[in-house]
Amino acid sequence: MDYHLDIKKIEGNNMKGMNERLLYEILNDAYPGQWISEHKGIEGRKFRFDCANPSLKIAIEIEGGLWMNGGHNRPLGYIQNMEKYNLAVLEGWKILRYAPETLNKTPYKIIRDIRTLCGASNETSQTLLCFDDASTGMMQVQRKL
Repeated sequence: MDYHLDIKKIEGNNMKGMNERLLYEILNDAYPGQWISEHKGIEGRKFRFDCANPSLKIAIEIEGGLWMNGGHNRPLGYIQNMEKYNLAVLEGWKILRYAPETLNKTPYKIIRDIRTLCGASNETSQTLLCFDDASTGMMQVQRKL
């Protein structure tokens, strides 16, 4: 599937916003209703994940500003990101980080990595759906081969 957003619809042509919306579109196309954009996953902190699946504690981060002096690759921003990622891991989150180019060139890599985190071992599987079963409180994984 080819993913592209209408740049005119993005407020202020903000690249960070464009990347986050595209990420959200990709994830919700593959796993409808399971992803939250700008999720505040660490209680008591202002940190937000670009996209997250809170029930699985999987966070996806798009590392913008790689080819310019963006806020995330200046010393203070870099240190804050390290703190955010370390705190998240200590609280049980699994964090996948990607360059913005991944969204347009190879979005399947994001889905492949999520599938791996959810326990899909067969790359030919067509569907993997991970969700919390409210009736049992247990994690359910469904595979369609």
